[in-house]
Amino acid sequence: MDQSPKVPVSRKSKLVLLGLGLVVSLVAFEVAVRLAGSLVKPERWSDRPYAFFLPSDSYTLQDSKRHPKQPGDFRIAVVGDSFTFGPHMQLTDTFPKKLEQMLNTNVGAPKVEVLNRGHNGASTFVETELVRLALEESPDLLILEITLNDAEPHPLTPEERAAVYQPKWLTWRIFSWWKSLGMLAKRIHNSQTVQNYVDYHQRFFKEPEPHAAFASALKRIAAQAAEAKVPVVAVVFPLFDFPINEQYPFTETHEIIRRDLEAAGIRSVDLTRAYRSVPPERLQVIPGVDNHPNEIAHRIAAERILAALGKEQLVPPATLPTHVYRARTDMKSKSADPARIWPRASRIVLDSKGEDGAHGEGEESAH
Repeated sequence: MDQSPKVPVSRKSKLVLLGLGLVVSLVAFEVAVRLAGSLVKPERWSDRPYAFFLPSDSYTLQDSKRHPKQPGDFRIAVVGDSFTFGPHMQLTDTFPKKLEQMLNTNVGAPKVEVLNRGHNGASTFVETELVRLALEESPDLLILEITLNDAEPHPLTPEERAAVYQPKWLTWRIFSWWKSLGMLAKRIHNSQTVQNYVDYHQRFFKEPEPHAAFASALKRIAAQAAEAKVPVVAVVFPLFDFPINEQYPFTETHEIIRRDLEAAGIRSVDLTRAYRSVPPERLQVIPGVDNHPNEIAHRIAAERILAALGKEQLVPPATLPTHVYRARTDMKSKSADPARIWPRASRIVLDSKGEDGAHGEGEESAH
């Protein structure tokens, strides 16, 4: 048996060994991250249109150009921002055009024309001018679409947007070649990025100056519509970055907007509850990349707006669909009474005091 005395390892040697082990571990982790990035390459795919089809008389990527209203037609003008415009989508899939389709299902009814006058990046302040132009097109009804960033003093530049959502240190050059460190840094910052996003969209309705400008713009829009003798309805969209449930962070903001619209004398339709519990990735136009509403979200919006317009008698009764069914899964289905459908379907967007999900007998789901 070896009885030779053991040589004690010095503290300095222990630190050197510990540092060496740490370096080896970091190198191994970096190699693993780079290998995973090079070996695991998800297949690229896209469900966005390969090309976009617009009216032959459109001079922008909006709707058709300004043109006289035909005698006997009923015209609706929709003014809003990118949530109305519909980026990455066919014009015919936006909620104004889906609404137009639904209001033209009855044979022999007056023709309904719904003009999409959405403008990317437009705030409510900017939309006062867009409303003025829309009213020059002789609409019978004006729909004002509102998104939760509509109190912005001006549209954000790419640099301003990066400053809001991402700190400068995340763009340091070290993260471009030290992949594993960059991955960890982004994960650490993730929760702060989400909080920055929430704070940004809440603060304009809490700070006196931008909130006052927003409320003032609403009153100017209401006055413009009243002078033109055109009814106006506001449609408020939620943000599709979060599930619409008890944890949705903008409930208070929606309530502030509702009060501002009420003070301006504008009837409003809040679509938040129409998307109750729908996973955000089912509603985003490019999940995880672009949170604008997709075709599903636009169709849900059109259906609920249709119900609200029917209940409030803001469109000719003859234009409301008369062949209404509770299901469409086979050649036969039980028809429903439209007179009962509109109040039930609109309750989820018009009754702000109702309980979530309490939308009447026979209403199977929120959408």
